[in-house]
Amino acid sequence: MTPAQQLRRDIETCELPHPMFVAHLSALKRRIDDALAGFAPKIVRVPGPSGVGKSSLIATLARDYHETRIDGRRHVPVLVVEVPQSATAKLLPQSVLRALGIQVPSRMTAGAMFDLMVMQLRLAGTRVVIFDEIAHLVDEGARVPPRAASDWLKTLADTLGMTLIFFGIPRLERLFSANEQLRRRACPARNFLPYDASDTEQMKAYVSCVTNYARLFAAAGYPIDVHPRVLTQQSYLLSGGLIGVLADFMRELASSMANEAPRAITYADCQKALEDVSHAGSPHKLAFQNSGIEDVGVELIALKQAYVHVLTSNTASVPVRKKSGDKP
Repeated sequence: MTPAQQLRRDIETCELPHPMFVAHLSALKRRIDDALAGFAPKIVRVPGPSGVGKSSLIATLARDYHETRIDGRRHVPVLVVEVPQSATAKLLPQSVLRALGIQVPSRMTAGAMFDLMVMQLRLAGTRVVIFDEIAHLVDEGARVPPRAASDWLKTLADTLGMTLIFFGIPRLERLFSANEQLRRRACPARNFLPYDASDTEQMKAYVSCVTNYARLFAAAGYPIDVHPRVLTQQSYLLSGGLIGVLADFMRELASSMANEAPRAITYADCQKALEDVSHAGSPHKLAFQNSGIEDVGVELIALKQAYVHVLTSNTASVPVRKKSGDKP
């Protein structure tokens, strides 16, 4: 393996246990462990912008609670189901069955398919169902009204008696605002948000992610010859605090070295890598367009704008943080 290939392998397989990811993972594992131990089921929802790390959370949970065989029988304690676009009351149980590896005839009625789904989940010993992209149920032009979709989810929870975990963009909250009974059965939303540049502790966590990536580049013989502060600022303008976008940028930067012998990576290399990375931050201040932001006041405003743009473009509310003099 060449040094460039080793760099790409190191970057692509890097899993950053950053604080926000670890906090959500620990909380979800506690819920799953409770369900597997036979405690009362819960409905948990994790809304967050695209690129924040929801897919990485799901992949980690699926890996840690993988399918096994007990006495020769298939055992699927935690099932991950991807909700299709334009889902209906018939397509949802069909998606669950497909996740179990069971194909069903399209002529089967919605009621029969629901009953088959319940039976197969119980046969598989499933105690937790994770629905990815649940916000597809409330997409613009969705075939099922939010109230009907939330009624289906409430019925599912009541019938199965299992812990249900919903992942999706913040629009998934429409499912819960449309149905008070579903809302009462659920825990408060576990909002998975990008790192806020105006929060000192959160920005430290973001900086640590950038630093860890830079160490991997240096260890492979490709040190990033960009001042750490500038690299952090510019990558934040690109990502708006989304670690998934930061990871995508680092992967493309490593990929751009495919035909290069070990050497220092320049600011121009960073600019070139952006050609294959979607800009998530504010369009009013693009990343790597100059040599870096020098004025602290301008820097904070630009970074905050990138953060706010990520939230508002994903229909998420901007958190209101207390000032130091505010009473609790």
